[in-house]
Amino acid sequence: MDIVSASYAKQTFGSVLARAAQEPVGIERHGTLVAALVPPAWLERADALDARRAAREQQRQVELRRLMAHQRLGIELLSQPARRRSLIGAARREVGRWESSGLCSHDYIERWRAWLAMPVPEMVQIMCSEAEGWGPAMRQNSPFTLALA
Repeated sequence: MDIVSASYAKQTFGSVLARAAQEPVGIERHGTLVAALVPPAWLERADALDARRAAREQQRQVELRRLMAHQRLGIELLSQPARRRSLIGAARREVGRWESSGLCSHDYIERWRAWLAMPVPEMVQIMCSEAEGWGPAMRQNSPFTLALA
């Protein structure tokens, strides 16, 4: 970024403005940067960055809600043995439905089958973890959706 003095910018505003149309120009007063002129495209990029940041934050909130729902489900699975059998049975049937109807990737089907075959404490721990990078995706594609609703 070019930097010019405030007095120079005032005296040659037209040329400073022409330069600023191409790249940012900083304006300093008494050795301190006090302003910058930037091309409009830079503002559009900043708006696009803000939109992407907002979308990432929104997605982070969605994943946090899914994690919390699975944590509540995990507590229920650990504390209510009678309900545990019906929830896990329903989840296994849902995974079977995914497979027979071609509704889900085989990766998810195989992982959920393996998780549902684990002892309940291990299953709860893995479904509420990062699961080697698979945690968010597995919670997004959960066979417990009816129980989580």
